[in-house]
Amino acid sequence: MDTNFYDVIVCGSELAGLVSAALLARRGLRVLLLGHDTDRPSFDAGGIALSRAPALLPALESQLVGRVLTELNCVQVVRRRAPVLSPGFQVVMPRRRFDLLAEREPARRELGREFPGDIDAIEAAMDRLVAASGLLDAPLGSELTLPPDGFWERREVARLESLLPAPGTDLLAPLPAGHPMRAALAAPGAMSTALVPGDLGTVGEARAFDQARRGLHRLEGGYAGLCALLLERLETFSGERREKVVPVEVVMKRGRAAGIRVRPRDETIGCQHLIWAGPAPAMLAICPEKPARKGRDGGEGLRINGYRYALSMLVPPDALPEGMASRVFVIGDPARPLVEDNAVAITVGQPAPRDPGRVPVWAECLLPAPAVDAGPGYLRAMRARVRKQIGRVLPFLNQHLIVLASPFDGLPPEIPGSAKAPVATPPIPMPAVYAAERPRPLDLGGLPHAPGIKNLWHVGRENLPGLSLEGELVSAWSVARLVTGGTTAKRDLRGRDVLLSEG
Repeated sequence: MDTNFYDVIVCGSELAGLVSAALLARRGLRVLLLGHDTDRPSFDAGGIALSRAPALLPALESQLVGRVLTELNCVQVVRRRAPVLSPGFQVVMPRRRFDLLAEREPARRELGREFPGDIDAIEAAMDRLVAASGLLDAPLGSELTLPPDGFWERREVARLESLLPAPGTDLLAPLPAGHPMRAALAAPGAMSTALVPGDLGTVGEARAFDQARRGLHRLEGGYAGLCALLLERLETFSGERREKVVPVEVVMKRGRAAGIRVRPRDETIGCQHLIWAGPAPAMLAICPEKPARKGRDGGEGLRINGYRYALSMLVPPDALPEGMASRVFVIGDPARPLVEDNAVAITVGQPAPRDPGRVPVWAECLLPAPAVDAGPGYLRAMRARVRKQIGRVLPFLNQHLIVLASPFDGLPPEIPGSAKAPVATPPIPMPAVYAAERPRPLDLGGLPHAPGIKNLWHVGRENLPGLSLEGELVSAWSVARLVTGGTTAKRDLRGRDVLLSEG
């Protein structure tokens, strides 16, 4: 018997689920968020709370980001807390260091200093990437559900695909094979999307570079700050959340998802729509009925190929050398794959207004799945290797370090001068990166939102793995649109509809 009933239950901890929950609560639905505490956005490092990752938002002027923030009524909050990065990013290679700037003439001078004989070819390659990225503005900002749902949307996506570069097109062709700039231009995609570099499509690579070059917005508080903001929005719109419960079974009634059974109290919570915000295999494992093939198109074949590892640090402002950008890609050997310590993304966050002496810094890299699965010894070695790469950018880290830890490796935090040995906290799962079969919708898509069970929806990184955080926003908007049938109903405090408009 149902202990309670909601219009929508969102299960899982991925960011897209939190966004869709907030959007649906804003539209007047009764929403319950379950299990968001299992994949924590922050973690404890010897008594110090650290965000597990930075939060880098796409341009706030884009139609996609603007409509999500506008509906959640947090545009001004984000503008105040998320200044744009300038320069967009910096690249550090052996004997080379340069900024990637949005303005054409300053960028030409900067790159011409490092590659004086190749500047025309570099500019041609960057122009091709920017042009390909611009072709995505219309579909990502439209009312299309992505990945497409239904015949008419699939037909429209197919029409849009005809305008994009064909899969496998080398947009960097003006540059000779093996040129160091190829690695620099590919680094933003490799470090921000949910596809491994070898499987990231031409369009995804172009989109990631273009957004990074123009400058992402660095949100105060990192990923933990973004989740806190969305939870506050959810609760403002009367959404509810329950922690420390584990979904164990999707309850079926007449062939549709009608609720979720949870532990430890072994209770059943009923709903009209159930949204799963996590890996699809975990969702299918608790479904008593096998999903129908109908509605599953264009996204099969995702398989975990690696993981995104991260170190979180706090340092005083003095630890940041002059000339260091807020986003730096450290590339050891441009001719080698952008994995492990050969490609490390370092992001400098904003100190809290009440504690300006502690600056958050994150270092991220991709790790191959077989090595991670082999045992904890690999992560111990990888922490030391990543730390060495950080030292190329922060040469005085050891003298200035306040705390360094990872939420993923289960190793004790480093806290210089601590009176007692810090204790390791249980690790949380690392975000997966995938290898994917082609063809993919818009060369970006993955698993569809509709797995084949009525009123059950899937939302998260697996829907649009070829995009960075932008893909999670698109996924959340799309599933909210599917749940509400393409309309946005807002209600007054008495529950009456006061506005009805197309979503």
